[in-house]
Amino acid sequence: MDQATLILAIAGIATLGVITRPLRVPEYVWAVLGAAALVGFGLLPWRDALAAANKGTDVYLFLIGMMLLAEIARLEGLFDWLAAHAVRHARGSAKRLFLIVYGVGTLVTIFLSNDATAVVLTPAVYAAATAGVSTTAVASLERNAVTTVPTM
Repeated sequence: MDQATLILAIAGIATLGVITRPLRVPEYVWAVLGAAALVGFGLLPWRDALAAANKGTDVYLFLIGMMLLAEIARLEGLFDWLAAHAVRHARGSAKRLFLIVYGVGTLVTIFLSNDATAVVLTPAVYAAATAGVSTTAVASLERNAVTTVPTM
């Protein structure tokens, strides 16, 4: 097997593992196993792998910070409160709820980032789903809000 084929196979298996999570193995394990396999088979020099990991330090710290803030907000009940207000103002309309979440997503994206939008909106939309809104409408709402808001 040539190098290109082996690289594609490792990347494909790692990606498939991240997407499908077989045996309930977390996504990060598949990503790390893929990177380790590339280094282990000599397809990626370990110095290049470390340099690539070091280039992302600011992103890693940002995401860790956003997740910590989101967890603190969840523990304090912020997402439940926001979801209750959104559901109340939507008055049973999935379309109104979509517009509310879309508007909030737009504001979060303007003032923070696309990553922050996904981290902040997901628990709020989940809370709205558990507040009695149709899960189909909420799933569509989350997918559309997170994928279309950042393009504005």
